[in-house]
Amino acid sequence: MTSFQPDRTWFKAHSGTPLSIAHRGASAYAWDNTLDAFQRAHELGADMWEVDVRLTADGIPVAFHDADLKKTCGVDLALSDVTAARLIELTEAAGRPAPMFAEVAALAAKFGTGIYLDAKEADAASMAIAELIANRIERVIVGANTPAYCAELLEKGCAYPVSILVGLDMDPFLIADQCGAEIVHPCWERAGDRPDQLLDDAFFANAERRGLPVVIWHEERKGVVEALVKMPVLGICSDQPEMIARYKFDGLKRPEIVCHRGACKIAPENTRSAAQAAWGGGFDYVEIDVRETADGQVVVHHDVTLDRTTTGEGPLADKSSNEIAELDAGSWFSSFFQGEKVPELSEILDQAQFWQGKLYVEIKQANPISVVEAVFHRLSPEDVFFWSFNQKSLLEIRENFPEARLMARPEDYENLEDCLNAFGADIIEFNVRNANAADFEAVRNAGRKTMAAYMGSDPEIFDKLFQLQPDILNINEPFLVQRMLSQKEHC
Repeated sequence: MTSFQPDRTWFKAHSGTPLSIAHRGASAYAWDNTLDAFQRAHELGADMWEVDVRLTADGIPVAFHDADLKKTCGVDLALSDVTAARLIELTEAAGRPAPMFAEVAALAAKFGTGIYLDAKEADAASMAIAELIANRIERVIVGANTPAYCAELLEKGCAYPVSILVGLDMDPFLIADQCGAEIVHPCWERAGDRPDQLLDDAFFANAERRGLPVVIWHEERKGVVEALVKMPVLGICSDQPEMIARYKFDGLKRPEIVCHRGACKIAPENTRSAAQAAWGGGFDYVEIDVRETADGQVVVHHDVTLDRTTTGEGPLADKSSNEIAELDAGSWFSSFFQGEKVPELSEILDQAQFWQGKLYVEIKQANPISVVEAVFHRLSPEDVFFWSFNQKSLLEIRENFPEARLMARPEDYENLEDCLNAFGADIIEFNVRNANAADFEAVRNAGRKTMAAYMGSDPEIFDKLFQLQPDILNINEPFLVQRMLSQKEHC
């Protein structure tokens, strides 16, 4: 069997949308440098994972950023003074299990993901590179923090291309010339609100003249990301890799996507984090459930009771807004989200405006008139639709807000005609049991939109729904569906 020899020039063939490089994994949604963070990054569409590598006392390379365990585990120990077994014990007890680099490399090989190796120590980097070669991973960049280390890596014949990380107030091209770096990586995220403006025509002319691709600092600011993806850069690091990955799918033919309770597989349902992941990933709608507190505040929560998804107990309607504000709505999902709050409706509306996103509002238990008034105060009627199990609520909305878009479900009526006529619903939602081509055609002939709801992840079921070509999909797995549709389009 021929030994694997990486192509050191792979990056020269890249063109188009910048690579999405998940900074320490999807570290906006999981503890950084953990397998969970890297798994999340894959789900969010990252092309590469930025991984920090250090050595334990017994010489095992691990994915770990800091030189000590103070921040991660609350203990005053240097990483280099603990064995791999002890590190696992301490980080698991802290709820932030540190993986061996071999585990990260194996996971990257499984998913076909590239690695941006942040080489904290020379020996750790050498061992990590050996793991990457053993796992036959081609798309790798080795990042060096100093010119001397960059030059050392190149002199020793590094199997992968080497990038030089450059701080503020430093000339990246002068440094690259001195050390021979093959990629330049300005770490300028702290250069004010718009560091992208430092990357002017002269900067890229310098880069092109030297044949130096550019990788960008980790960035999560919406306006900055929108500017960076239009620039001739190789890749962009981000704690939220979905913000960059979304641009790979520009032009993809797909239905409008409703993210059920937000991106509920990435972050706790019906929270600001779940909404952020959905809209940050470029999806159209976030579905939310709304209820009223005992003092009349509208909040976003699904269940009648608080028990399943918060640290509270009993019916939400019996609690005041101040009591709800004290609850933790994230720990049930993972320790990373400890402290996530039950959002007020107004907070989700703020996010919708910021992301220019749309909403599907399900009224569970709240005054429908008050809810619609609050929503329309912030969003245009064409950017939201409503539904409720309570038919009276929908009739009230139709009577008072003729411009409101409403949804209906055929399963709630004796036949499709009754469903269409009940209150003039604009969107008809089918499920996997009742979706069929004839009814879809009838809905379209009536001038309404079709929506298919499926909360599972079975590719065969998705394929059946794709064949029906719904106008809208209401799903728990938006990132999976986007990948599936992209693969079909490129077959």
